[in-house]
Amino acid sequence: MRFDKSGQGATEYLLMLAAVLVIVAIAVYYVTSTGPSAIITGTAVKNGENINFTPSSTMVPTSISASDWKYAVYRGAQKIYPTSTDWQDGTGTLQRGIPIALVATGNQTGDLLKIQYQGKNVYDAANVS
Repeated sequence: MRFDKSGQGATEYLLMLAAVLVIVAIAVYYVTSTGPSAIITGTAVKNGENINFTPSSTMVPTSISASDWKYAVYRGAQKIYPTSTDWQDGTGTLQRGIPIALVATGNQTGDLLKIQYQGKNVYDAANVS
């Protein structure tokens, strides 16, 4: 009995393996490059030239050190604070349910407090009331 068909050789299997490894590498890169994940919301209350921000009880992570977050205040699409830089450095550790005073010269009721986490993600944390 003689077979005239040739089977797949090692080269074809190596090419398929290489294709699978490229797809896996792309998936791993995508998953690891999405940045830190967090949930930062709360209440913001106007207090003169300051905003008292209280992170919600569902904030993730439960504590964020001052070096890991920055903030800005917007009125519509226009940033009103800070005026000299893109973001104002965090003033202290954000912790669930604990108020923190943020300087926000010129803020008004209805302005939007945005928080940047670890230099990547930006969250609409609260409307000033």
